Amino acid sequence: MSSRESADDEVGSTEEPLGAEQSGLSLRRIPIVDVHCHGWRNRSVLGLPLDGFLDRVTLTGSCLTASADGRQLTTSSGDDLRRLTDATPFALAMKHRLAGRLGVAPTRSEVSEARHAQYGADPDAYLGRLFDDADLRGLFVEDGSPRIPSREMEEEAGIPVFRVARIERWIEDLRETCRSFDELEERFCELAVEATRDNLIAFKSIIGYIVGLDVGEWNISDVRAAFRRWRDSGWAETREDAKPVRDALLLRVLKIARETDRPVHIHSGAGDSSIILEHARPKDLFQLLKNHTDQPIVLIHSGWPWVEEGAYLAGVFPNVYLDTSVTTPWYSLAMDQKLETLLGLASPAKIMYGSDHSDPDAIWLSAVLARESLERILRVAIDRSWFDESDATEIARGILGLNALTLHGLDDRLLALSDAS
Repeated sequence: MSSRESADDEVGSTEEPLGAEQSGLSLRRIPIVDVHCHGWRNRSVLGLPLDGFLDRVTLTGSCLTASADGRQLTTSSGDDLRRLTDATPFALAMKHRLAGRLGVAPTRSEVSEARHAQYGADPDAYLGRLFDDADLRGLFVEDGSPRIPSREMEEEAGIPVFRVARIERWIEDLRETCRSFDELEERFCELAVEATRDNLIAFKSIIGYIVGLDVGEWNISDVRAAFRRWRDSGWAETREDAKPVRDALLLRVLKIARETDRPVHIHSGAGDSSIILEHARPKDLFQLLKNHTDQPIVLIHSGWPWVEEGAYLAGVFPNVYLDTSVTTPWYSLAMDQKLETLLGLASPAKIMYGSDHSDPDAIWLSAVLARESLERILRVAIDRSWFDESDATEIARGILGLNALTLHGLDDRLLALSDAS
């Protein structure tokens, strides 16, 4: 028996969620694939300050420590952040659930110290216990920051990893050495096509962070002129100069994605403090989606916090899909309500579970909480005679993993994942 198979004999298990009913629908052993998360290196995670572990897994903590444009925010003191964390439901759930698994009292210090000790002693065994507990079987990892090759990331995580490429990294890597938009476009497209030969299952854009989601179709002469102004300004990210170039390159990626049968993931909705909030709503993508109904586009975060708008777009357009990240786990006490909205407005066959985390403990707990939330929602639906347990199980199996695998052409993994449940 492997260390992962025997792990639950060593520590407590979350097999029965707190407050769960003892009869009816159970989704406990349905495997989960996380369709949107970020990479990590175990050595780097273990090198972070112990006392800040719980702070880092919250939405506020994440936004205070990093943003898409590299700027960092600060509070007046660490005590302010700790005070917020200590009243945040997801952090409290992490403290209590992880304490149960580690066999310690649910205090900030004991959980942080025991986690660091067990994780540091054997990262493979520690993450194996967590991911087995959640039945987490695969990760779609965005190669934004840090950029970790999929094979290396699989060694860190211990489970299959699939690559999603963030196109903005290519733009930033290339633009300094390009004399014209035509040169940038040619080299950018070469990188995109090359990536499809290297374990790439999807393209990803965070254009909403930089110039807004209202992607336009520009005259090529205007794009070329904008590139020159953008270059001469020192690459200032303005909607006047950067936007025509970035819009044009996103449209080129959509074309390449269609030709190579890859979905395109687009960050939709709010984010940290660097988001272009006035142009971040899912509705801003309406014309783009209308012009590309012949290819799959995934609205990352479902347009959070405007999830109704995201769900509406997925209901209207046949090839628009949603991932649940941010709703799972950061909506915390409102998670059931928001997931119910997604399932009610959009076909559940278009909804895919995601966590948006780079902390492996948070990736674990997000999966656990999402399964519990989905189970509660589907039990209510069964009680109200919308469908039966068989229907509910198939809906859950899709949302938790199979929808993502099918959409991204990973059918060779379907049988193994299905058999595992």
